[in-house]
Parts: sequence; structure tokens; C-alpha cells
Amino acid sequence: MNKKFTKEDIIKKHQTNVKSAQGVFALAGMLGIIYIVRYFITGNFDFYFSLSFTQVWLTKIAEGTASADLGYSLSAIFIVAYFALCAVSAKKAKYLSNALSLYILDFAALIYSLITTPSFSADSLIDVILHVFVTVFLIAGIKSEKALREN
Repeated sequence: MNKKFTKEDIIKKHQTNVKSAQGVFALAGMLGIIYIVRYFITGNFDFYFSLSFTQVWLTKIAEGTASADLGYSLSAIFIVAYFALCAVSAKKAKYLSNALSLYILDFAALIYSLITTPSFSADSLIDVILHVFVTVFLIAGIKSEKALREN
């Protein structure tokens, strides 16, 4: 079946991609905050669907390989930057590329934690899948935002 898409259909698809990217980025941040709060309440390091940058630093603090001041400061800066980008990119989609850059930094932290963790578990794949999912949505949102700007 060969369906002809109208210009309005294509514009609506691009708008949906942009909104999806904005929403998924914010959702990933909210899940990251939930696990940070959970860590401080329970001391549990089961960080599924979390922001890996903060996980790496909180783990280093718990292991004694990083100072608490440094780890908490870097984590706080990351969280503030993350949610600032959530707010800004929700208002102006052109900032989704900045959101992608920050999320790639988080993805790099995830890869670092997987490489440095002595025992790899299947549960670790959950975070990888989520990071790929969010990254794909952000890339689609960026491409759609550029297409909307050009039209």
C-alpha cells in the first residue's frame, strides 16, 4: 500500500518527534532523580534507568576512591545542567542538540562503569537499552527540529 503523505502529515510527524525527544529526555532525568533520592534513603546502588554520571560519582564516594566534596559537587552540577537543558529545550527545541551532548556524556559514564565493573550482569543491559532509546529519540528530535526550521 502506497500512502501519500501531505505536507501537514509530515509537519505533524516532525512535531511529534520533537515533543517525544523533549519528553524522553525529561523522563530520563526524573528517573535519575528518583534513584538518587532512593540511594540517599536506602544506600542501595541498584541504579536502573538512572543517570550514570551521578551513579559513577556516588559509587566512587562510597568506595572511598573520590572525595565526597568532589563527587557531590560534580553530581550536583550535572543534575542542574541536565534540568536546565530540560527546561530550555522544552521551550526552544533548538537546544535538543545540547541535551544530546549532555546525554552522550552520561552514556560515556555508563560505558565507563560497565568497563570498570568487575562482574557484568544481564541487568546492566537495561541501562544500555534505555540510553540507546533516549539517544535515538534525541537524534530524531534534532533532525525533525531542523526539518521544521527549514520549512
